[in-house]
Amino acid sequence: MKTIFFIEMMGKPGSYDASVYDHFDDKDNEGLWFVKRFNHIVDISINTCNVCLGEKLPGPEEVDGLVLAGTYNSVLDFTQWQQKVRNWLPQMWSQKIPILAICGSHQLVSHLYGSDIEILSQGPYAGTFPISLTGAGRSSPIMNGIADEAVLQFANSEHVVNVPEGSTLLASSGRVPVAALDFGDHCYSTQFHPEGTHQTLGTVWRFKNPELIENYRPEDNGKRIVENFLELVAKL
Repeated sequence: MKTIFFIEMMGKPGSYDASVYDHFDDKDNEGLWFVKRFNHIVDISINTCNVCLGEKLPGPEEVDGLVLAGTYNSVLDFTQWQQKVRNWLPQMWSQKIPILAICGSHQLVSHLYGSDIEILSQGPYAGTFPISLTGAGRSSPIMNGIADEAVLQFANSEHVVNVPEGSTLLASSGRVPVAALDFGDHCYSTQFHPEGTHQTLGTVWRFKNPELIENYRPEDNGKRIVENFLELVAKL
């Protein structure tokens, strides 16, 4: 049995409007969302850690794979909990722990690798939008079963400007040219939210930009990408 840790990073309580999730049974407990959606993968056990609440990040000896969640914080906020993640990631990389970094974590990892992060000048890139796979993306194990122009869930106000040195571009999408990356050693990142649904992502805009909710629709491609990652870890 392989152990996956889902690292929750929405933000400290009060730093974002958690009431947008009040109509969900599990409120804003994204760790529980993830466990419920992906606990069917054979030979995988999923634990959670909310670093924003001060919970201890796992050591390399405790984990076989990591899923790093998105966040309401900008990577340029340099919060205390973000600094903990920055200081912790190098030991994960040194032990070649497989990682799937999502949205804000995609930006954080890319920033650590030297990429610039910028605000999307034309407003949020929010909705269920197609990705264009590169040649590397079409042959990537993380994209197994994902067609070119498959749609995924985006909810972004910032983006990764350039492909970080040492990484490989897997996919682009519209105003987000760096939508998915491969950093080697089974370390991947995505600007889109493969772990989420049109409901969990659309509700983000419920109060501040409700018109954006109309941009979202159901898809199963994200679920397949996360399953690909978990199955990869199970087989290593």
